[in-house]
Amino acid sequence: MRPSAVVGLLTDVTVSSKQTGSSTGGVSSSALAGVDFTVSVTGPGSPQVIPSGAVTYDSRYIQISTNLFQALATQCLAITGGCFITFNESTVSAHSFDWIVKNLQSGTYTVTTSWKDTLAGTGISRSLACVGPLNMTVQQNKVFRFNTPGGVTPINTP
Repeated sequence: MRPSAVVGLLTDVTVSSKQTGSSTGGVSSSALAGVDFTVSVTGPGSPQVIPSGAVTYDSRYIQISTNLFQALATQCLAITGGCFITFNESTVSAHSFDWIVKNLQSGTYTVTTSWKDTLAGTGISRSLACVGPLNMTVQQNKVFRFNTPGGVTPINTP
């Protein structure tokens, strides 16, 4: 099974002269955005999806740091809103990954694809993620295990 999806990520970080920084006067902000997909199968028998956990389709971490404001402190304090540096980044990607399902029998199965965003940040930051459109391709294949030199053994799948 192969879910293919368009993934969008937005990460936005800012450092500001009004931001509380370290004892050395430096300030920092960071943002993390990502999307993880999982596939599940229900139906006759005991279908086993491989991999069983989430697969990261897209992930981004950005950080911006500066000690510029320490040097310009008196000038920045005189400006309404203070001095600042902003770094914006966004990504749109299309990804796919193959999942294998073992232990299938004859019958009707329900395949579910789900996604979960991973968002985090420090300082002045924002993270967003979106997914859409998604296409699911299911293809039946015979899988073989090479267990002896020159020989193959089929894995039992219907």
